Amino acid sequence: MTTVTASPSLPRRLWRHFCLMLGNQPALSLYLQPLLRAVWPGFMPGQFRGQLAEKSWQTADMVKLTLRVSRRWPGFIPGQHVLLTLEHNGKNLPRPFSICSPLSLWHSQRQIELCCKVQHNGAVTPLLAQLTAGSRVNISAAQGAFSWQQPARPALFVAAGSGITPIASMLLSQRHWLTPVSLYYRVRGKEQAALLAPLQQLAAQQPLFSLQLSDSRFEHSDAFTRQVCTEGQNKQLYLCGPQALMQQLNAALVQSGVAKHNIFQEQFGPALLAQSTDSISGQYQVALQSSTSQQVFSAQANQSLLQSAEQQGLNPRFGCRIGVCFQCVCDKISGQVRDIRSGALSGHGSEQIQLCISQPVTDLVLKQ
Repeated sequence: MTTVTASPSLPRRLWRHFCLMLGNQPALSLYLQPLLRAVWPGFMPGQFRGQLAEKSWQTADMVKLTLRVSRRWPGFIPGQHVLLTLEHNGKNLPRPFSICSPLSLWHSQRQIELCCKVQHNGAVTPLLAQLTAGSRVNISAAQGAFSWQQPARPALFVAAGSGITPIASMLLSQRHWLTPVSLYYRVRGKEQAALLAPLQQLAAQQPLFSLQLSDSRFEHSDAFTRQVCTEGQNKQLYLCGPQALMQQLNAALVQSGVAKHNIFQEQFGPALLAQSTDSISGQYQVALQSSTSQQVFSAQANQSLLQSAEQQGLNPRFGCRIGVCFQCVCDKISGQVRDIRSGALSGHGSEQIQLCISQPVTDLVLKQ
């Protein structure tokens, strides 16, 4: 004889999900988000509003945004970055950008500056380039540990490409110069050197600061590396730029005898997961990051990410479980998902998704 177990009634299931939701959210604003967004369009819990005050081009493909930020924003340490979120076509599109302005601008005018390299095939940066004065965006609290550790010690800063942004903030914020400091700025032609004017002005006014441009068209990377290794002895070193160049410099400096604890390097973006998809079983590997840890679990292609995570003992934030309340929204850093309701595929880059209505299509890196 087969025993049939009756499924819980709809009211009982709704009550259970409601009770789970009440015990699973860290802030009241997460429960009230749909109502708050109706009153304040673009509201995001844990984020701060920013309004574009001015836009200018630093180079042909790098735009500088001057944002007037909410008084609630707690400020920053020079060298830190923020997550800027732009709402477009009903989606929240977050991207990290380092603050490039001095502390004095924030203290005196409640403004910060971001330099954004425009990727013409990108999903976000072309939209940033189209913003007009008065446009509103959301930004996170300042993040990151890349900062000037001991200004009383001699230091050598090395920047390339967009890596100049946090370093410029550190140098332009410094008010009490006690020891010699140098900046080696690796560029491909002077016209590609963002933030060059204020740094040249600083070098002209501050005798303890020197600025040296290295043009990659004429100075080979090996010669540049040797020069950094020679000048970096017995100094603090701060490196920020393209990953390949930074890794090359880091390895060469350690090999030349520079102590690792004297090398400070900004890292942009998480390491990609090794492709571990089991095409037969339809499983994908998912790294779920938080501010304090990272948990890796296997996700089934035929069920939601929320279900897969819960089946393996994880407890991600959630609410209605049907894609209505937006409580399970997280940042997809890399990988691709499918919307269970419509079958639509996401992009491969960074964007926001809902765990309860998203199925994996590739390995994923998520942050909640």
